[in-house]
Amino acid sequence: MAFGRISNNFQQLKENVKALAHSSAEYYKLELFNKSIHGAIAAIKGVAIALFMFFFIMFISIAVAVALSNWIDSPSSGFFIVAGIYLLLVLFFVFFGSKVLMKAILPGASRKFFQKPEKKPVHEEHHEFTPQKDFETDEIIIKDNERV
Repeated sequence: MAFGRISNNFQQLKENVKALAHSSAEYYKLELFNKSIHGAIAAIKGVAIALFMFFFIMFISIAVAVALSNWIDSPSSGFFIVAGIYLLLVLFFVFFGSKVLMKAILPGASRKFFQKPEKKPVHEEHHEFTPQKDFETDEIIIKDNERV
């Protein structure tokens, strides 16, 4: 009789462990899906912003080049001046861009990467799990061995 109860308890424990493993796997699968969707949305948003900024800079550059050409009274000199400004920007980023980008990106990225993870949702106790009791007095045992 006692052996049957112990065997039954081990069987229930085995089933509960399997259910816990399955629930944990499902939770982490959903968490991975959530993070991948947020990453995809951020990537699409970044590409859209970059595309609109590209067109903005292109049209502003053409407008500035035309304005400089009209101001200097030379049809192509404004375009050469704007191209020279872009060449200076490229050279600046080739020689100093890594340091500037590192100082701009590293603090925010490391703060986000090393932040404490969000608290996981608190699950209600399973109806089959009960607190451990002292068999002599039927009192619930607390971790510090204090009796309630």
